[in-house]
Amino acid sequence: YLEEYNMSTPKTMNLVFFIDAIEHVSRLARILRSPRGNAMLVGLGGSGKQSLTKLSAFMSDYKCISIELKRGYNNNDFREDIKKLFMVAGVERQPVVFLFTDSQI
Repeated sequence: YLEEYNMSTPKTMNLVFFIDAIEHVSRLARILRSPRGNAMLVGLGGSGKQSLTKLSAFMSDYKCISIELKRGYNNNDFREDIKKLFMVAGVERQPVVFLFTDSQI
C-alpha cells in the first residue's frame, strides 16, 4: 500500500515499518472502516501519527482532509473548511478522514 500511496500523491512518504507501526496501521484501518469510526491519536511529535493515519485512510479508500493554516486564518476560514468537509462527506457521500492536529487548535 505504501508504494501505491507514493505513486498516487505528490508528497511521498518514506516509512520504516516495524511491528508496532504495522499493528497501528491495521488498527486505524479497522477503526476507520467501522460505522462512525473515529480515533484520537496521542503520542510524541514525530512518531508517525499523521503518516500512519494518511496511509490507513488510503488503504480504506477514504479521502484525507486536513486544514491548512495560513497567515490571517480566522473563524470564517475555519467555517469554510468545515463546510467543504461536510459537502464531501454529506452531499457527495464520500468516506472522509478529517485529520486535525494539536498545532491547528
